[in-house]
Amino acid sequence: MIISIEPLWIGLGLAALGSIAVRVLGQGTWGAALAGFAVAAAMVAGFGPGIMAPLALFVLGAGGLTRLGRATKESKHAAERNQGRRGIAHVLAKLGIPAALGAVAAVSAESRGWCAVAAAGALAGAFADTAATEVGPLAPGAVYQWRGARLVRAPHGSPGGMSVAGLLAGAAAAVAVGLAAWWCGVVTNGAASGAVAASGYAASLIESVVGASVVGERIGHFGRNVLVSALSAGLAAATAWGIAGGGLVHG
Repeated sequence: MIISIEPLWIGLGLAALGSIAVRVLGQGTWGAALAGFAVAAAMVAGFGPGIMAPLALFVLGAGGLTRLGRATKESKHAAERNQGRRGIAHVLAKLGIPAALGAVAAVSAESRGWCAVAAAGALAGAFADTAATEVGPLAPGAVYQWRGARLVRAPHGSPGGMSVAGLLAGAAAAVAVGLAAWWCGVVTNGAASGAVAASGYAASLIESVVGASVVGERIGHFGRNVLVSALSAGLAAATAWGIAGGGLVHG
């Protein structure tokens, strides 16, 4: 189930194509496209070209979901600003941590396995968070958010808002990233893939709790994105260790 594609230039070429696609499709500014290439290059250097599968799934999938049903989202005041076009800050908030892990893996072969699981977890968390946010407003049903220890009704687009459709979409997105990471050899087996998916989804749920709190309001949108990335990366590495004492990853 693992595809091994070793030449670094293939991964860099895919990263360049992905950045061009982001710009041509209007999913990001030129600055975001260049920043995207830089973070993708760092991940390719650390994990090989296989990392482009879960990375592209997140970047292009998130961009597509952001534009899906935009008129409906606008009517519910739940649409992204600037027609969903991402800037440099979006890229760094969502992908800064997996890029840093790729840089560490590039210079430390013995840490590569753990960094790969953590980076894939960060991508799973980012995609789960985006999918839940973008799909939720398109389906009927109530939205709830935590207020202290209580769940209360909230309008679509509220920080930390949750709906059944959003929760299901987030779960599907996290599983998709976990499977993509396994299929392309970023993680070594199905258990590690499951750890990636579960950790990414769990981090998105935690963000929903934090998002409606005073802390969530203070750190803002980008701060919450960084929080999801950090939580999902840490949970993925810890889960992999807890399941098999380190046997789920390779150095």
